[in-house]
Order: sequence, then structure tokens, then C-alpha cells
Amino acid sequence: MPNAPLPFGLSLSCELDEGLSSPHSALMPDPAGLVLLAEIADAGSVTAAARNLGCSQPAVSKQLRRLEASLGVHLFERGLRGVQATAYGLALLPRARAIRSQARQAGEDVQQRRGLKEGRVAVALSHFATMALMPRVIPAFLARWPGVQLSIVPPTFQLGGLREGAPDFAVMSLPAEQLGPEFITRALYATTVSVVVRPGHPLAHAQNLSQLTATQWVLPSMESSVARGLALAFRQAGLPPPQCTVTCQTLTGLETLARHSDLVAAMPVEVHESRMQASGLCRVPIQETIDGARVAILRWADAHPTPAGLDLEESFAQAAYELAREQAKTRVRIS
Repeated sequence: MPNAPLPFGLSLSCELDEGLSSPHSALMPDPAGLVLLAEIADAGSVTAAARNLGCSQPAVSKQLRRLEASLGVHLFERGLRGVQATAYGLALLPRARAIRSQARQAGEDVQQRRGLKEGRVAVALSHFATMALMPRVIPAFLARWPGVQLSIVPPTFQLGGLREGAPDFAVMSLPAEQLGPEFITRALYATTVSVVVRPGHPLAHAQNLSQLTATQWVLPSMESSVARGLALAFRQAGLPPPQCTVTCQTLTGLETLARHSDLVAAMPVEVHESRMQASGLCRVPIQETIDGARVAILRWADAHPTPAGLDLEESFAQAAYELAREQAKTRVRIS
């Protein structure tokens, strides 16, 4: 990550002698050099990277040349807007970012085990995790870890950032495809989907999906868990697939479209309940149950979270389990 605290040992590497090298350096690049590669790529220039690292520009350039010499390739080329990674640099960049993240976390891990409540944690949260779980988790976490810098970002279904430590973990719906062994998943919660419309919508009182076959939908995306659950519910009811006219990946955008048109929207029940006063959208009382996302914690298998990171993971897990118990009690009362 740009502007990150200096990983342990990197400040020393800025002063390494040009002649120091390993006979195996071509096979095993200097880890500090790889961290430098990530810093330069993210900063966009050698000068900016040197400023972020607290090193001189000549020292950074010298270490970059040493790394390129050990590999026998050029990692950057100059462009109109600073430096750009070559194909070789791009190939190394995910590993370089992962090494940088692990170096940072190694230092933070030691400090936190010594009792310091400092460091950084980055977590990717889906709309469900943001609306239903985050308010239960973050205030108490910040009280326990007052010196930790917490970064909350939206998830990406490519998941490559988990390997690079940006973010440290994600709380999100499981992708449709089977994840490989490089990921650790911890199932938390199974959502259901609400069908929602604007007040006064002609279909506001529809009782079943068959009454919604001719309508036009707005969905987060055709690959989203909401869209998959809706399509499955239509199929199980023996109906043609829902007609999606518009997709909108931002929650506020989706709500705005539904609020100001006759488009029918769908979203997790918990998200709608937390937003219905602000969005003004009404739930359509259909009888069918639409299965939504299976929410889980996702983490890169080789990652070694800091105590603060593990604490945050466990807090999200406990919040999800508590929410599931509350929802189960509500369903029992209603039945």
C-alpha cells in the first residue's frame, strides 16, 4: 500500500553496499528489493517512492538497479506520467505486494504481542456486512484497539487483493465458482432476498412471483448472489427468467432507480430493513422465499493475521452468529 509504514529492515536496505550479493540472488531476489518494487509501482515514480520510504532518490534508484541486475530484466520503463511496470514488473508485482504486506504485519504482530494497540487492518465489506454487521462490530473493536488504523473498502470478486494484503480479509458473499485451496473461507450467514418497489407501485401488493413475470428489474449485477437467487426462485416456480433492464452496483444508485421508476429491485432482507426509512422503498409481500448470498469470511490461506486482525475477524463472526439467532427467534414468533 502506498504511504505505508516502513516494513522492518527496509530502511537498512537503502544503505546496503553495492557489492553485497548472494550467489543465489538471481534465483531468490532480495525481499527488500521486491518491497521497493511494490512501493515504486504504487507511488508512480522513484522520487515519490523515496519520499514515502524516507530514503534518498539515489539510494532507491541504486537498489532498483541492483534488483534488475540480479534478475537480468528491466522492471520499469519511463512514461509521460512517471514510471510504468514492464511485463516482468507486472508479473512480480502481486508477490512484491504480498511480501510488503507480510513484512508490515510481521512487525505489527510483534508489537501487538508486546501489548501495543497499534498497527493497521484493512477489511472488505459487502453491503450486507456493512449494514447488518459493521455497527455491531466496529465501535467495540476501536475501543479495544485505540491505536489501530482501520480501513474499510468494498469487496472485489477477483479476490487478488487478499493475496497482497489489501485487504487483510473480506466479509462478503461467496462467489458462484468454487474457490481453490489458496483461500480460507468461514461461513457466517445465509441471507434471503427482499423484492422492493416505490410506494404506490402497481405491483406493491403482489402475492407471488407469477405476478412479477412481466415486470422489469434493476439488480446489482447479473452475476450477483441476488440475481442468482432470483433466477433460481423463478425457475423453481416454473416461470420464465426475470427480465433485468438495468444493473447498478452501487446501493444508493439501485435504490434511487427503484424509488423514481417502476423498476422492481431486489436486495438482502437485512439491507432493506436497515435502509427502508432512508430509501423509501416498500417490500413486496410475495409468498416465495428467495435465497440470497451465503456470507463468509474470506482470507488468503498463507496470510498470517496480526492479533488485531484476528480479533476483528472473530468479532464479525460473532456478530453474524448473533444476528442469525435473532432472525431465528423472529421467525419462530411469526410462525
